[in-house]
Amino acid sequence: MIEALRRTWVRFAILGAAAYLVFLGATLPASWLSYALERASDGALALGDARGTMWKGQGSLAVRSGDGYRGIGDLEWRCNPLSIFAGRLSVAVSGTAPGADLKADVGFGLRSVRLQNVRASIPATLLEPAIPGAAFAKPQGRLRLTAESLEVGPAGVRGAATADWSEAGMGGVAQVGDYRLQVNGSGESAAVKLSTLRGDLRVNGNGEWHAAEPRVVQITGMAEASPERKDLEPLLTLLVGGGSGLSRQFGWVMTI
Repeated sequence: MIEALRRTWVRFAILGAAAYLVFLGATLPASWLSYALERASDGALALGDARGTMWKGQGSLAVRSGDGYRGIGDLEWRCNPLSIFAGRLSVAVSGTAPGADLKADVGFGLRSVRLQNVRASIPATLLEPAIPGAAFAKPQGRLRLTAESLEVGPAGVRGAATADWSEAGMGGVAQVGDYRLQVNGSGESAAVKLSTLRGDLRVNGNGEWHAAEPRVVQITGMAEASPERKDLEPLLTLLVGGGSGLSRQFGWVMTI
């Protein structure tokens, strides 16, 4: 009888501990998500004024700018805790900022991130604090990002995504063209294609994005300005470096 009572108390203790862990998980503050975001982005992103819990909350998304962070918009998220049992935490994300909006489903695996149903539209000026060199280039126009499914991890890049830059401008020169960047991955690396949809400054190239270097994209190609647009020569030099003529080759190594 004593042994039976002991087993019963052990069961109650296990159930109590499990219930307590579930309670702790359900009430984890949103600040834990801020910490996870900073770690996952290597300090490039942060979540300020985080409210709610890890499973449902709001905050201000910020990007590193110099020695601090610059807020770029408000973010809301809702997690499905049961998705953990499938090996991936699913998070529905939406965000707003002046002239910008974002909706996406994000899945966090043990060592990978999957983006699904991504729809984002932002002013190019928001890139300035987020990407090295963008503040110098002073980008103008609007960026639209779409991705049905794109998964990135140390084992590979799988899926596709498209970024369109409309009414693009930089270096003080406005509306030089519309451009498209496409990513298609099915293994250790993804093919990257840059094309010009229209404009007086045509930039076309191909490159690769390696899973082993998730923040580095390499592209080589050709940039060409219309002969009647002599005013584009300084911008051409800014994009591809030294050289002469209105048609020049380039090789970019970009950190994202």
